[in-house]
Amino acid sequence: MNETTLLREAGPEAPPLSPAVRAAARAALLSEIDTARTARGRWRTRLPGRRLSLRLGAAVVAVAAAWTTAVLAPDDAVPPRPAPPASTPGGIALVAAEAVTFPVSLDPVPEGLVPLYSRRGGMPQYGSTPPYYVADYSSADRGRVLLSLFPEDPRSSEEYGFWPEGEPTATASVDGVPAEVWREDGTVSLLWQRPDGRWVWLAGEGAQASPETLAVVGESIVDRPQPVGLQFGLAPAGWSVGGYEESRSLDLVSDADPRQSLRLSAMGPQFTGTIDELLDGMPTAAPVETVTVQGRPGRLALLAGDTGSPPFWTLLGQLPDGRFFRLLAPQVLTREQVLQIGEQVTAAP
Repeated sequence: MNETTLLREAGPEAPPLSPAVRAAARAALLSEIDTARTARGRWRTRLPGRRLSLRLGAAVVAVAAAWTTAVLAPDDAVPPRPAPPASTPGGIALVAAEAVTFPVSLDPVPEGLVPLYSRRGGMPQYGSTPPYYVADYSSADRGRVLLSLFPEDPRSSEEYGFWPEGEPTATASVDGVPAEVWREDGTVSLLWQRPDGRWVWLAGEGAQASPETLAVVGESIVDRPQPVGLQFGLAPAGWSVGGYEESRSLDLVSDADPRQSLRLSAMGPQFTGTIDELLDGMPTAAPVETVTVQGRPGRLALLAGDTGSPPFWTLLGQLPDGRFFRLLAPQVLTREQVLQIGEQVTAAP
């Protein structure tokens, strides 16, 4: 959980936290601690520019990915496919889920840069802005490009994390559209409005930190959705994408009751502990079960909620590449449904 999220959720003016938010925040913190045991600081030290990393903290999705009940674009929806529902009488049906995607691509991607896709905004607990997207393309020796896609001018709200201070220093042209240019501490950024009304902010570091280079990158943006690293094969009917962080977490939220959410997260390859270590420090409300998930040993536990909050499920399993994954689910889903969902989760290597 980053500094901005912490202040927004727990500060003196923060809204009351629902049981689902408290439970997910605690689990997200424990998940981050799990990864940090062998990779402390990996996320920040991987990115060049300490000051920029801090300034962009509100723009890059942290471990606690955003949840939203806003109306989603077609590429973000999780609609049902024709498939027999798995449900209990009077309960929630499980339906096949379509791929969750990032809405645009770079064609071509700058040589050597690897993207991480994120989506956030849409709920007061995680930012009251409309949903927006961030793609972080980076390399240890080829610089970095941060692409953010907003439904409105990002200067309209501080929660978007738009960081340049002062007035633009110059202008550039992206596909004939004027773009404002900022320079600060070796970083260059461009901001312009697309013909479809959405706004693009490009920030470049290192070899990517020039208006000319960023203008070329901007002209390579195409409306081609890209699947994100984590995917649900089954999802509760009537639940939509809340937020995601590439290869780290993916959230679904109930359209009917935003307090009900489902989180899938994957441990980084740096985690070398055992599956049981992933339950360390997590209070259980019932004995932990040893189960089989995708043909491998897993753990299913009912975790104790905070005072006055109901228990919730956690399922631990292992992906084909050896990484562990964690599923957090409310008790509106049955034990069998949690296991069914776990059987069909996937993650890109």
